[in-house]
Amino acid sequence: MADLDTRILFENVDISDYDLHPDCKKAVCSVNFGKNWELALLDIRTGSLKRLMSGPQSLMNPRLSPDGRTVAYQMDFEGDEDHDIVLASTRGGGPVKITDGVEDNYDPEFSPDGASVAFLSNRDKDIDNLYVVPADGGRIRKLSREPLPVRTFSWSPDGTMIAYGTGVGDNDYISLVNVGSGKTKKILSKNNAEYSLSGEYGDPHPWSPDGRRLLFLSNEHNFFDIGELDVRSGKMRWIVRSRAEKHMPQWSPDGSRLAYLENDDPSVVVKVQSGQSTRTVSPSDGASKGLKWLPDGSGVMFVNGASTRPDEVFVSRQGTPKKITKFQPRSLPKRILPRPQRIKFESFDGLRVPALLYSPRDTSRRAGIVYPHGGPEMQDTNSWDQLTIMLLEKGFHLIKPNYRGSTGYGRKFLHLHDGDLGGGDFKDTVWAGKYLTDSGLVDADRLGYWGASYSGYTCMLSLTKFPDMWAAGVSIVGFFNWETEHANERGYLKAYDESKMGDPKKNPKLFMDRSPIHFLDRLRAPLLMTASSKDVRCPPTESRAVVAELKRMGKKYDYHEYTDEGHWPRKRKNLKDLYERSTRWLDGNIPK
Repeated sequence: MADLDTRILFENVDISDYDLHPDCKKAVCSVNFGKNWELALLDIRTGSLKRLMSGPQSLMNPRLSPDGRTVAYQMDFEGDEDHDIVLASTRGGGPVKITDGVEDNYDPEFSPDGASVAFLSNRDKDIDNLYVVPADGGRIRKLSREPLPVRTFSWSPDGTMIAYGTGVGDNDYISLVNVGSGKTKKILSKNNAEYSLSGEYGDPHPWSPDGRRLLFLSNEHNFFDIGELDVRSGKMRWIVRSRAEKHMPQWSPDGSRLAYLENDDPSVVVKVQSGQSTRTVSPSDGASKGLKWLPDGSGVMFVNGASTRPDEVFVSRQGTPKKITKFQPRSLPKRILPRPQRIKFESFDGLRVPALLYSPRDTSRRAGIVYPHGGPEMQDTNSWDQLTIMLLEKGFHLIKPNYRGSTGYGRKFLHLHDGDLGGGDFKDTVWAGKYLTDSGLVDADRLGYWGASYSGYTCMLSLTKFPDMWAAGVSIVGFFNWETEHANERGYLKAYDESKMGDPKKNPKLFMDRSPIHFLDRLRAPLLMTASSKDVRCPPTESRAVVAELKRMGKKYDYHEYTDEGHWPRKRKNLKDLYERSTRWLDGNIPK
């Protein structure tokens, strides 16, 4: 096969977040035209984009004021995740910062009267809580005082209350705060269950139009189901129950219909319930996200992409999804576009682990890559990914295991890694590699591993604890020493790690066993590592410490640090460079 010109894979416009204008004709979006994230206005009727504002830094998470004249967004410095909240006119004009540069301030949301902006911040003791500030600037007031991170929130329609969700994926709960008095009340909480306002794939919109009822998600029956709480009486009822995870439930503006996302592994679809009837209104394949009702209630808008196509914006008014954007400027060659096969393989302890299997056009190389997601509480779905295509075009089979602890498969599966991070989950990824070789797809000496963030960590565990299995490895923005990672990571991650694993100082033997930096002498496979200088999740000191040891030991490795990025590349040139480095390394070190 001729080498793929990878430039064609990076020509599309990316979309991150959007908010609908009340006129139902346009939306403000955070998009990447090919350089960095900026704000643009999307014409919903024509699908055209018009630049609104840009700059040297990423402009993310835009939210419109109720009258549509002002947009709030967040901005940090080169991905350092110390955001400030900024306001600007949608008609042009200079931006005004309304936070004070103290720590991380993010997820702005205007009050229904437009007079205030609520947001989340870790400004007090590195624990994310809920704050509010006047829209014209002024004193920042703390509304919640939770001991664990507040992760999502939503204003009530009359602006007197805010519902918010707290937790790190273990007994998460939902509370209400009176914005005027600051009085809070926990309204949904139960042992051995998690409650959420939105789940994954977008922000919450849980309130009924009259503000009397609140939609929520709970996995107390194993899968996340949709319930509704009467805020005054405290009475609860279940609306949608099934053996599939659900996300982003929201009433139509008139309260007559319910829209939500549902996991249809490996896809995520949009469903609308009207009376006793429920139908799918999104493409049947691909991962949908960012679901919102149009302000006039005529339909829903969402983003959908798949392994065969980049994300685009869709509108469904009569049940049939219509693509309104053309973010991919020219057609991609169909021959290079893969479709995943959903499989299950047996892991070391007999657990059946779900995975996505991708096969190359030319299988003669008989080589493969284990390619797990990060998180760890995430799920690989049928979604757009340039690296997948680039590796397939080099003749690699790819397996993407949704190892124990992944989302999408119910509470029991989610909590299988409690107290065992870097144990059964990493072994599941190793056994994914064994599946490739045992099934005859891949020769035993032609297996590689690519991982980023948490899977950058499991990559290093796999390469050091099963060193004879691997021909090459790539570890991107990983962590490798539990003690130093715990000391230096952000507060919400520290809270998660302590919930799952406890304090490293209280069980040093366990954490030493789970820290691959102590086993680098066993490493045999050539290793590529990258880190980012502004990363606050997996700080670059983690990778630098490993590189120093690899150099001292004389191991074969390469290392690159992106000096102008945080945890994951936002600049298109850096993402392209990362994927090309990864492809070259695996292609050059795994036998052909």
